[in-house]
Amino acid sequence: MGVTLKSKIDLLRPSLPFIIKEINDRQYIIQPEFNKYGIAGVLHALDDAKTNLEYLFSAIEADSKLLFQQYNRWVNTLFVNLKLPVDSMEIFYQCTKEVFNDLLHKGEMDEDLFSKFIEYIDIGIEALKNEKYETISYFKKDNPFSDLLHKYSEFIFAGDKISAIKFFTDICKSDIEIKDIYRYILQPFQLELGNLWHESKINVAQEHYATAISQVAMSMLYERIFATPKNDKIFLGTCVQGELHEFGIRMICDYMEYRGWNTFYLGANMSHNAIIQMINEKHPDIITISCSMTFNISKVQNLIKSIKGSGISTPITVGGYPFNLDKQLWRKIGADVYTNDFEEVYTMSEKLCVDKNEVI
Repeated sequence: MGVTLKSKIDLLRPSLPFIIKEINDRQYIIQPEFNKYGIAGVLHALDDAKTNLEYLFSAIEADSKLLFQQYNRWVNTLFVNLKLPVDSMEIFYQCTKEVFNDLLHKGEMDEDLFSKFIEYIDIGIEALKNEKYETISYFKKDNPFSDLLHKYSEFIFAGDKISAIKFFTDICKSDIEIKDIYRYILQPFQLELGNLWHESKINVAQEHYATAISQVAMSMLYERIFATPKNDKIFLGTCVQGELHEFGIRMICDYMEYRGWNTFYLGANMSHNAIIQMINEKHPDIITISCSMTFNISKVQNLIKSIKGSGISTPITVGGYPFNLDKQLWRKIGADVYTNDFEEVYTMSEKLCVDKNEVI
């Protein structure tokens, strides 16, 4: 078997800091006006360059042009909203091409990988020029609990966490089913929060503040969640190392618990060894991996390979933004199933358990 593109990229990663610096130096020569931002500007540019290349690497490793297109559509919209010159990103990609071409001629990159980089970079440049990042509002008019959703969000965006929690307490005490609280209040609020961040209408601190309040709100449902009778099925939910967005997988685990499963919620930023150790200890019937950031897709792929390579045959489902965007991505990285939300995870998990028992 030949060396895969993923393996070639992995071999390139130790040189990434030097590659990023060379790209940045070339861009500063073309755009000397950046020097006015001083050392802070240089550090910011290096960090942005690392993010750009991580998205490029991850998209190629996942064999998904769509992921890289969408990233650059988002960058285009971000630059427009911040009144930044979009041509700066195009210049970055041109400098990247030059640096990769140098690596090719030095024998530090082969023609196959170089060609793939150029192919994806050209796709990114076209997306920057011609396509806008399309956003939709998750505050739907046909939401049967629209008034509750809007009131809850108004308290949070006003910075009034006490009123938000008091309001959610009343929701918890009502006869609204948990699945409806999730589907029509918590889930659309978090998705809309992500939209606002993507559009630079709120910053990271505001997004984290709002999420923290929703985490407190979600925990207020635990009395109802843990009161349901349990069966003998075991569910394990986790994020990969480096993935910090764990609200979705927590919601899934809580809902599975509510539906009678015994759950093990491992949370954000989990090492692969720790995940596999927990799988071997708890013997779950289903494993679900959540990923929100595209640049973590390669880590999801590595984790799935490690799990299956260690002899574990438990079905693995995946979900999160990149999988919602590229509907075939789950197949490409070796997962068994893709699920779109918490109810679908439950339905698919039940089906997989039935299928497994029928095989046995």
